Amino acid sequence: MPWTDLSPMDQRLELVTLARSGEFTVTELALRFGVSKKTAHKWISRFEVGGAAALEDQSPAPKCSPQKTPDDVERLIVKLKRAHPTWGPKKIRVLLERDHGVGSPPATSTIGEILKRHGLVRKRRRRAGVYPRPNEGLTEAERPNHVWAVDHKGWFLLGDGNKCIPLTVSDLHSRYLIALEADTDATQRSARKGFEKAFCRHGLPEIIRVDNGSPFASMGPGRLSKLSVWWIGQGIEVEFTRPGNPQDNGAHERMHRTLKDECCAPASAHRAAQQQRFNRWKKSFNEVRPHESLAQRVPADFYHPSNRRLDGTTSARLYEPGDETLPVSRSGSISLGGKAFHVGEALAGTRVLIERSKGGVISVRYANVKLGEYREDQKYRFLMPPGHYELGKRIHGRK
Repeated sequence: MPWTDLSPMDQRLELVTLARSGEFTVTELALRFGVSKKTAHKWISRFEVGGAAALEDQSPAPKCSPQKTPDDVERLIVKLKRAHPTWGPKKIRVLLERDHGVGSPPATSTIGEILKRHGLVRKRRRRAGVYPRPNEGLTEAERPNHVWAVDHKGWFLLGDGNKCIPLTVSDLHSRYLIALEADTDATQRSARKGFEKAFCRHGLPEIIRVDNGSPFASMGPGRLSKLSVWWIGQGIEVEFTRPGNPQDNGAHERMHRTLKDECCAPASAHRAAQQQRFNRWKKSFNEVRPHESLAQRVPADFYHPSNRRLDGTTSARLYEPGDETLPVSRSGSISLGGKAFHVGEALAGTRVLIERSKGGVISVRYANVKLGEYREDQKYRFLMPPGHYELGKRIHGRK
């Protein structure tokens, strides 16, 4: 049979030639060459349109795809990724629709495939559970300026060899970045200067959450530092995270990782240049960058300044009229029962509250922070940790 003796291309050409001669019907040719009538008609039609070259084998892939991402949109996706290297497909999709008017942007998975095709995806192993939700002892932020998170990001060297230790403050409800200062040290003085600027611009929060490091905390009674004492004097409650548990400030720590990736490497030449870079990044973080925790909206959509303003001439009322208080000396001590007790130099010049119980235990407190307790019959001259005597009673009761 000719069908077995000829190559596929020759078979198709012979079938078409015989069909065009008019001596054979398509049915006869289909039987002779062992193909269906549909296939025979296909080869004849192809030849009439494109000649012998049209009889070559063709890819089954469609010549066009109605679902294909338009070239201009694909170029825009690549451009946005190069402008924001750490942003993923979800954020880029928001920018396409929100900022560039793409009515029906590609699916997140499609954008991811486009980025992979252009070599713009960096594989990163996900560290599960790095930032779980805070422990139950911490306040859940329910409104803007309810809880501010405060910290110093790890230091890095600027181009001139000086250290940069960024002071960061964020609103935990809206994720709004309140302050980002390119400080060269982590002292009380520089931190207070940064907070005075933040308070003047944004007002006062209800609570400030800090870790146990300097200059926010100390090793003294109540873990108070001069900075946290100043906050309390403005009517701000201070909330300490658990030692060694950065997850208690998880949202703030996550912001630090983004800051490091996008704004600290490589470092700027000097502090002024780094601060300008911080200012631009802060504006983008608050007003441009979509946040998944905010349903891909920006912090500026949810934040507004506090109505409580910084007043350098008055102090918050920390105690009720009639409360028993004692002054703290310049050395950080109080006189109690004829004995001097150290409550911390951070409290020098303030007044602390004295609370007496029927069991003879005297508690010492600054605002809502318990500093320690003292029993009238004890001989040593230092405050015991809060709850010390109550714990002793429970242990004794077990015996």
